[in-house]
Amino acid sequence: MNRLSHFLVALLLGSLPTLALAQGAANFPNKSIRIVVGFGPGGPTDIFGRLYASHLERKYKQPIIVDNRPGAGQLVGADLVAKSAPDGYTLMASTNTLGFESLLNKDSPLDTTKDILPFGIIAGSGLFIGVHSSLPVKNMAEFIAWVRANPGKLNVGTAGAPVSEFEGLRDKMGLNWVNVNYKGGAAAMTALMAGEVHMYTPDLNQGLAGVKEGRVRLLSYSEGQRHPGAPDVPTVAESGIGATDFRMQIWLGMFAPPSVPADIINKLNADVNEMAAAQDALSRINAMGWRTIPSNVETIRRNLVATNEQIAALLAKGVKLR
Repeated sequence: MNRLSHFLVALLLGSLPTLALAQGAANFPNKSIRIVVGFGPGGPTDIFGRLYASHLERKYKQPIIVDNRPGAGQLVGADLVAKSAPDGYTLMASTNTLGFESLLNKDSPLDTTKDILPFGIIAGSGLFIGVHSSLPVKNMAEFIAWVRANPGKLNVGTAGAPVSEFEGLRDKMGLNWVNVNYKGGAAAMTALMAGEVHMYTPDLNQGLAGVKEGRVRLLSYSEGQRHPGAPDVPTVAESGIGATDFRMQIWLGMFAPPSVPADIINKLNADVNEMAAAQDALSRINAMGWRTIPSNVETIRRNLVATNEQIAALLAKGVKLR
């Protein structure tokens, strides 16, 4: 074999991975996809994850399996996905809080800041501070006063792990309460309705359902503006408790191992944005009090890095977030 032949063979062999990658992206998906949900059934993450699963199933005519793996602040499901084959066939529906989970949990089996990364945002919203109707408070000022007068007696339900921004607010206010972790938002909301916990941070639909039952009182909302679905509920910033700079938004989206090929990730991202713009999914999302946030992969990951840096800065200052 002459030098030219050697060169041509080497060139062909060198191009095979690129050709295979392009071919794989063009044919993706050609088998079933598993979407792991880090919470139990019934909560917003589960609902939105199933919306995405239905969209992919209709579009690609492939089975999409939703696998609920609650536990350890989403780490049970996240560890499974992070260690799966990086081919786009094992994904995770999760919240943005997953990105900094390993910063709060030193026993985490993975580094959630880099071992599993988001590629799409389905929907975003603020959260309400909701208390059981038996608690003798009607607004945030009375709530703060009651907790200070009863240190360690307030039980706060969480959807698997405390909401870090609210934990930061607790630290700022010098409050002492007990977090009770449940395997998802549906279970935590059920506990609040039953009076098993005194407080939980529901989304709009959960909160209004509790108000309608007469079991829940909504004290404040976490974003900068009042929620149009609950215009009588003040924001945390305007509640007169000295937290005028408080802003908090949670988003629900899709995550994957970091080494999934970029063209497959971009394809999956486009599917998220396409689904969120479809009338049936959009109506469902809006009816739940959430709004869609179309974003590209680069923007999502850049914003997650900024959030992680904020959490790390709070931890460095000694603020206890868990």
